[in-house]
Amino acid sequence: MAEEEASAPVSVPLEWLPWHEGARTRIETAFAGGRLPHGLLLHGPDGVGKEHFATVLAAGLFCSGRRHGLTPCGECPECALSRAASHSDLHWLRRPEDKKSIGVDIVREACDQLGMTSMRGGYRVAIITPAHLMTHNAMNALLKTLEEPAPRTLLVLITSRPSALLATLRSRCQRVEIPRPPAGQCSQWLADRLGEAVAPRLLDLAGGAPLKALVLAPHFEGLEVQMIEILDALLGGRAEVTRLAADMLGEGLPTRLDWLEAWLGQVVRARTLPDATGLTVPGGPLLQRAAAEVNITAAFRMLDRVRESRRLLEGSAAPQLVVEALLVELKAAIRRRGVA
Repeated sequence: MAEEEASAPVSVPLEWLPWHEGARTRIETAFAGGRLPHGLLLHGPDGVGKEHFATVLAAGLFCSGRRHGLTPCGECPECALSRAASHSDLHWLRRPEDKKSIGVDIVREACDQLGMTSMRGGYRVAIITPAHLMTHNAMNALLKTLEEPAPRTLLVLITSRPSALLATLRSRCQRVEIPRPPAGQCSQWLADRLGEAVAPRLLDLAGGAPLKALVLAPHFEGLEVQMIEILDALLGGRAEVTRLAADMLGEGLPTRLDWLEAWLGQVVRARTLPDATGLTVPGGPLLQRAAAEVNITAAFRMLDRVRESRRLLEGSAAPQLVVEALLVELKAAIRRRGVA
């Protein structure tokens, strides 16, 4: 899913998430010792709250009433601006909707703003997400700012693919990993927001990524029904791949790919984990049989293909052709075990 973090913003209070404690402590220790770097590289899987972490960090730096560490007080004028996403010293750099990348002009403009005097007398923060979508020239422009940073400035690069950044850019930033949390650490947090009945299912569907689960929640029932129908028709040979690919296209394509990735992940877990007894893979008899009999190596390969399809869609590839190729390979992978 491209939160970076998720396909759509979610409403989460301006506070640290439970599974961010390790990363938070590391940043707060550096800040308390006067060693907060000018560049941070936040990396980890999609849906674990990297953008939220950066938002709370920025709010903590701006906060005029914080009592400990970098936890925003939530009451001062600075926190009110942060909560409203309208703080004048916070700049978000994202890929424009009509572009495939984050260009050099956007980065240069943000770097110029960081070089100016703070509008409110504190830190100036720029957050780039997803950072791996920056062009080569944009990364080089950012390097110049990191080599000669202005005082009380912070550049935060957010990515699930740190290896896609220039090595020289990575070396100028302090790397902070935001890992996928243990289920026990985030399941109650999610249940408090979505209810005990649906939270475990959504967390499983989201591959253990709680923020992705929140994004999926409003569309969960309709999405699952649609995707089960598509896979049933694909494996049962009741519809042409071209038509099924067209059904997956449109605004909801990233979420449909999330569902497919989660379904394949459940197939793998149901077949390989010793504690997976009773784990139900969504779908009717045909999908249940496919899940039970598909070759595990093929399932892992298809997981990689879903992720590769996302990367192709971030570029200039034709969406219809990308999805068609994915569905053809999925059908072939399952049929090799005679499930059709």
